[in-house]
Amino acid sequence: MVKEIVKKCPVCDSDMVISELKCPNCDITIKGEFNIAEHNSEGIKSKLSPSELQFVKDFLKHEGNLSLLQKEYDISYGQIKNKLNEINIKIGNKEKENMDQIEKIETSNSDLPSEIIKRKLNAEHGEAYCPMLKNGSQKIWLTKDGVVPSGFQNLVCEWRVFDAIVEKAKELGGKMYRGDGAAQRGEKIGSDDFPIDTIDAFIGLKFYGARIGGSTTRRSTYYAAILAWAGICFNYRSDGIGGYIVIK
Repeated sequence: MVKEIVKKCPVCDSDMVISELKCPNCDITIKGEFNIAEHNSEGIKSKLSPSELQFVKDFLKHEGNLSLLQKEYDISYGQIKNKLNEINIKIGNKEKENMDQIEKIETSNSDLPSEIIKRKLNAEHGEAYCPMLKNGSQKIWLTKDGVVPSGFQNLVCEWRVFDAIVEKAKELGGKMYRGDGAAQRGEKIGSDDFPIDTIDAFIGLKFYGARIGGSTTRRSTYYAAILAWAGICFNYRSDGIGGYIVIK
């Protein structure tokens, strides 16, 4: 009679290992130490919480469509990505990344947007709460490469990108549409719904390897919010065409 596998030691609660495998057909036996989590079909289940298992089921139900997951869970794109990242780490698909948060970074007296943001985060010892247009405020952290928002921890908002956004907005007369709705819907860059002079299309093409006619990740929500938090621009909801920033 085949018995259920006991995953934890009943005495010390350590992980159990399989020490012997046997073929029921020819009676050959192989001895050794085999990790239950890696070699048992129940292994992934044992690593995830019930809510994480449900999230995986919903992910499969929607065939990987993150927009449908967002609607079902009523959370941001960044939060969906964070959940997927955490699950991938737990089941061994990827290693945990070190965010490398710092409390202070070298700055100058320049009026570049990146320098203004650095000085503000230095004054807050490397972390602050940034108001968002939806869902209140999110925590942001200082790193040597840029700013990490808690709502999308896989994203490092880079210093050079902050500067490029503001420069481009000034070229456009001080007002620049974010394009975050179009990016979230997977619209094609360069289409009527996703012009190349929106923030997401612009930075996608210039910094993130996107191409005309392709789609890109929604990042402008976070860049715009951080620029507004630093006092560099105003960040507005849709005026009927889309949300936008206005440089101060």
